[in-house]
Amino acid sequence: MLTKYFLPFAFAAGTLMLSGAGAQAVPLAKPSAAPLPIETVGWRCGPGWHVNRWGRCVPNGRRFIRPARHWHPGFWYHHRWHPGYWSW
Repeated sequence: MLTKYFLPFAFAAGTLMLSGAGAQAVPLAKPSAAPLPIETVGWRCGPGWHVNRWGRCVPNGRRFIRPARHWHPGFWYHHRWHPGYWSW
C-alpha cells in the first residue's frame, strides 16, 4: 500500500526538482554590462566665457596687476578735514 502512493509521489517530486535545476542552468537573457563612469562635458557658455556661481554665463575677466597704494601727504594738501588722499 505504501509503494502504491509513494512511487508516484517520488516520481513527481523528482521531476519537479530536475525541471527547476535545468531552468537555473540556462538563463534566457544575458545581464547587461554596467555603464562606464564617464561624464560628457558640454561647452555651455562657449570659449572665453564661464559659468558663475548663479549659473549664468559671464566673460572671462582680464587679469591685471594693480599698482601698490601710496599715501601722498603733501599732494593736494589743504587745511580741510582730509589732509591727504589715497591713490592707486
